[in-house]
Amino acid sequence: MLGELGALVESVEQLQRHAYYLSTVAKVEDISSQIQSSLMTESLSPAVDYFNEMTALYNKLLTSSCPHLLHYLKETIMFWNKILCDRIAVEFEEVLKALRWPLVISTVKAPAVSNVAGLKDRMGKLFRKLLSLQLPDSISLENSASHPLLRKISGVKPLLLPLELMLKPLKKRFRYHFYGQKQTNSLDKPEWYLTQVLSWTRDHSDFMDRNIQPLLVEAGKESLCAKTELTRGMVMMVMEKIAHDLPELVHDEAKFSHLIDEVLLFESEIRNTYSYPPVLPGCLDVLCSQEALTKWLLVEKKYAMQKTEQLLQSVTAWESQYRDIADLDEVKVPECAESFMNLLLTITERYRRLPVSEAKLQFLSVQLELLEDFRMRLVQVRKEASQEPTGQRFCAVLNATHYVVQVLREWSELTFFLQLLCYKNNRNLKTEVIESLTATDHKRTSSDSDSSDVPVPDLSGLSLEHTVFEEITCLFESMETDMIKTACHYVFVDVQARSQAYRKDRWISLPTPKELSTTLGLSPTACEMFLVLKDHLATAQSQMSAQLFQTFWKTLAKKLDNFILTEVILVNHFNEGGALQINFDITRNLIPLFGDFTNNPEAYFRLSREACILLTLPTGSALLLKEVLYSKLHESLEQQQLRQQPEVSTAMRDVGVFTLVPEQCETVLSLRTNLTLS
Repeated sequence: MLGELGALVESVEQLQRHAYYLSTVAKVEDISSQIQSSLMTESLSPAVDYFNEMTALYNKLLTSSCPHLLHYLKETIMFWNKILCDRIAVEFEEVLKALRWPLVISTVKAPAVSNVAGLKDRMGKLFRKLLSLQLPDSISLENSASHPLLRKISGVKPLLLPLELMLKPLKKRFRYHFYGQKQTNSLDKPEWYLTQVLSWTRDHSDFMDRNIQPLLVEAGKESLCAKTELTRGMVMMVMEKIAHDLPELVHDEAKFSHLIDEVLLFESEIRNTYSYPPVLPGCLDVLCSQEALTKWLLVEKKYAMQKTEQLLQSVTAWESQYRDIADLDEVKVPECAESFMNLLLTITERYRRLPVSEAKLQFLSVQLELLEDFRMRLVQVRKEASQEPTGQRFCAVLNATHYVVQVLREWSELTFFLQLLCYKNNRNLKTEVIESLTATDHKRTSSDSDSSDVPVPDLSGLSLEHTVFEEITCLFESMETDMIKTACHYVFVDVQARSQAYRKDRWISLPTPKELSTTLGLSPTACEMFLVLKDHLATAQSQMSAQLFQTFWKTLAKKLDNFILTEVILVNHFNEGGALQINFDITRNLIPLFGDFTNNPEAYFRLSREACILLTLPTGSALLLKEVLYSKLHESLEQQQLRQQPEVSTAMRDVGVFTLVPEQCETVLSLRTNLTLS
């Protein structure tokens, strides 16, 4: 019985669907008859009402699984829409013409408009009727006559019907002047039609605000801005023109590049001056199409490479533009580096407004390629100048490298590049997740074991970048560090080579302090060494940027400090006169050489300065310290407790030694000839 009832119920439901289907067809035919009757009696208002009833029925049936019924209803709507629009459009266009629309400059002076109030009232009534004839979005988008390329752009949709009719005469003028064989239709003069559209936008803004915006508000469409909608229509007109010309333009780099320049200016003007919202589609959407974008990237890279080559071949490439202005030349950026980064900045400004994040990333890739190419060129120049690491050319390359690093760090913190970083990391994350899930699914399908044995995708190894310039910045930083080390090593080796005589001085046989007190001065064997060091420091300071020179001299000071301790002090023995002499050389001559760069140069020569303290320590104090050190280093804990010696660290601090370790202190004290172990 249940089976029979089920079959019966299914049959009844099917009959109900058929009945509803036929009743819907009958209703469509009935509405069509009502529209026809209204038109025959010249009753437009009832006809429009019946048409709205038909579009409401279509919207209700959009989710229906009866494609033939929907197609029939859509065709019927299109049929009556054309007839009704034609009836109203003729009168609407006549009223607009009487109101001197469009507002274009004419050489013939038109007579003054009479009965303006009456014309505006008629325009308002017709405007509202046309709004009622607006096709559903699903139909209007399908039947849009725009260029195929525009249909692929998100956000492109037809204008409201009355606004489309208002734009019609402007479209006609646009096509007359900028299509076909007219002289004004010139591929190398896109500024002609772009300027014309800007002029029309400016000239019609006031009319739209005063006369059309109130009608939209009255019709319940206050969210729409009449001025913006007309501008959108004209922008779409320009987009169609660009899409039409693109196939021919991509084969001519000069014309294509000029088009990009003009479109960027147009976009800036229409968005900033005429408040065209950034969320609405624009001309840059057309240039983000695959064909146009590929060509744009090639042209951008080619011109940038050519410009970089010109910069590096310039006679003043490695000179600072501000070399004659002391206050501005602290960074000492060579001309080629500053111009190159300005070139990259220009590229950024050109693609900053692109509406597609993926396209922006492709431009960023071009910038990264240009940065790597520039780095390799710097490496080549560096090799050529490596014979003199403190010379003008080598230091210019170093300054250029440092400048690029600083600029890239600043750019990495800009909102624009942070947004690109976020998009890039999200994209990479999605890719990793998809690949991991695909691999997991493959394992699951190929495994005979239970699915619970298949591991969950492991994304712990996924690396996300911290800045979009992270990798290239690290390469430039590595180059900068290496070049500073090279310069320091060069100076250090030169100073070291001139220290042979100084290291072999007879420190053990110098006169007593009393005899030296009247003749104490810089050791003759140190003169050349310190003079060379002073010259190198002066040269480096004049060639390097202030920040780089700070790093340079601090690194060099550390090497010299260690050198004095290990190669001069620890390999010699000193009598009292010798200790006094080397203390004078270090504290009164070497350390002051760095006094021009810091208020506390002693802080960078702790090892050698503390060694001099130990060498010149009064004999009694030196013996006591030596005894404490011996006890700490060579006696057992019980022996130390019996002696009740003070803590070795305290004893060292008391005499002014903070950096040297106890073993080094004991070694230095053992070099004094006037000390004997008790």
